[in-house]
Amino acid sequence: MLGADEKQASDSAINRFLTSYLVEYRPRVVAAFWPFDGEPDLLPCLDLMQREGVRVALPVIGNSSGSTSMTFRIWAHETRMENNRFGIPEPTGTPEILIPDIDLMLLPLVSWDEAGRRLGMGAGFYDRALQPYAQSDSPVRVGVAYQLQKMPRVPADPWDVRLHMVLSESGWFTCPE
Repeated sequence: MLGADEKQASDSAINRFLTSYLVEYRPRVVAAFWPFDGEPDLLPCLDLMQREGVRVALPVIGNSSGSTSMTFRIWAHETRMENNRFGIPEPTGTPEILIPDIDLMLLPLVSWDEAGRRLGMGAGFYDRALQPYAQSDSPVRVGVAYQLQKMPRVPADPWDVRLHMVLSESGWFTCPE
């Protein structure tokens, strides 16, 4: 676990690396996450994205046809937010963004490995949402984490969707195909 000063320094480094990526690649639509339970805080960069005209979307957990699903809705600094059943703020009353329209997807995680396997909180929301795009290069799937969350090998199930890259306070890591 990171101390408060170390977390703040790591978050700043992650935001700097992400800003450099945005300047170079110019994505139009970025799906991100609201910082929760010690996850990296991307809000400074998300605010910058909006000022630069990037559409930012955040995940929304819902129920459809009796199963739990995840969609993405537009977020802006002034967007009304409501906590979901896990206590994570979600945008309400904004348009949904479909996954094929997302250029870059930033995913939270608990741990990751160099093969692009990620361990999330265990509910499988991202894997279910991304399953139809598992073999696609789009959206670019980037795990955002701290270097201390890197493991030699993360266990994976056949339905787990791999990451293309990982962003930490140490910089960008491209996962092999």
